[in-house]
Amino acid sequence: MNDMAKDGSVRGEAARSRRLESEVYERLLEQIRGGHYTLGQKLPAEKDLSAEHGVSRPVIRSALARLREDGLIVSRQGAGSFVSGGGQSGEAGYAPLQSINDIAAYIEFRKILEVQGAGLAALKAGPEEVAALEAMLEDMEKSVRERTSTIEMDARFHVRIAELSDNRFIVDTLHMLRSHMFFIGKFVRSLGTTGYREGKISMVGEHRRIFDGIAAGDADAAREAMAEHIEASRRRVFKGE
Repeated sequence: MNDMAKDGSVRGEAARSRRLESEVYERLLEQIRGGHYTLGQKLPAEKDLSAEHGVSRPVIRSALARLREDGLIVSRQGAGSFVSGGGQSGEAGYAPLQSINDIAAYIEFRKILEVQGAGLAALKAGPEEVAALEAMLEDMEKSVRERTSTIEMDARFHVRIAELSDNRFIVDTLHMLRSHMFFIGKFVRSLGTTGYREGKISMVGEHRRIFDGIAAGDADAAREAMAEHIEASRRRVFKGE
């Protein structure tokens, strides 16, 4: 076999491995999303996953590495891989998410908390604070255009609105939910490049409507826009919209 043929064979094998890795990644992701593997549950050993999916262990390792990079699983030395729930244990914050029902309850809790926070922000934000909030929003819109991650920006935007509410308990609670926010953001990102990008474009439009309500000093409009945004977030998580 000449060098050109060898190169073609190597490239073909690499492409096949990437395809199999993506297929296994998608299957495992769907199993996590559908509740086959619950949050906090240990995944089967590599050899068992290899047999289940009919692929080599290196392919399984690559698929697991992608899930780990997305923050959807965590590895514990000597114990294996576990489905991540985000969050933290102890008195400093909320415990990790443990189930799909937990995710639904988390979203509902944020809706209760942040809808009122947005209304308070609309009543209390001054011109300079509104200008600073718009600058954050414009940075987020730029990131969407450039196709870079907006998870951190999204979290900061929500925390800033909480700060504008001038209620430290709303602010403290959002800080305690920060790791959950990142986990959910990565979860949605993992659903697929096309759907995720479309979701980001929708998300920025939703943020813009929240901002418009705050900038106008219209508490009702700000609350309504925040409620619509969090409901849309729920659909992105559970329906991949």
